Amino acid sequence: MVLDPDVPPNLCFPGKASTAEAVALITGKQMGAMEDLVAVVHCARSLRTDYQKYEYRGYERCSGANLAFAGPTDCQFGCVGFGECAATCMFHAITMEDHFPVVHEDLCVGCGQCVKACPKGLISLIPKRARAVVRCSSRDTAKMTHQICEAGCMHCMSCVRACPAEAVALVDGVIRIDHKRCMEYGPECNEACIKACFMVHAVQPFSRRPLFQAEDRQEPTDQEALAL
Repeated sequence: MVLDPDVPPNLCFPGKASTAEAVALITGKQMGAMEDLVAVVHCARSLRTDYQKYEYRGYERCSGANLAFAGPTDCQFGCVGFGECAATCMFHAITMEDHFPVVHEDLCVGCGQCVKACPKGLISLIPKRARAVVRCSSRDTAKMTHQICEAGCMHCMSCVRACPAEAVALVDGVIRIDHKRCMEYGPECNEACIKACFMVHAVQPFSRRPLFQAEDRQEPTDQEALAL
């Protein structure tokens, strides 16, 4: 592997850029660009308390509970909450608070083990410099999502239309942000996607846990109101 030119020198996630540079120097490989990554949970279920749809009795692993009607939470796309991601993290960067995973960015090395552990694919790695994240993975209709979760994405496409960098898109029924394109455009957009999200901040500034600021709500436009 040391001599294989197809094996990059930046595979030691805990070592980050300094270790990658040392490995590149030793092996004579090209370092290339390296971005520090952090895990983020694309769900805002922690903002709610009335999410249980049935009493689950069984082995408390997300992958197991997910087999029974997508878990005991009312949103079939939301976090199950048994902490399989936290148990997988060897760096103790994820703690469970009220049955919801909280990522501590100062401890997260971006290894991606939690991404593999989540049976619903709710966790992804994003650059630590990312300015916005999407806190919802629902693929339900706007009406169904709103009935279940006030913090859910309505798929109204306001954020997509507002982004001058065209870094926000609806992909496979979920709003996604192309962070590379977003960061290349720079802060001149004044976080247009966040401001355009008229529902309770489905698109939010990057933070350790989901945010909810009811006083920042805006009245929906006529087109957005139709989504309800």
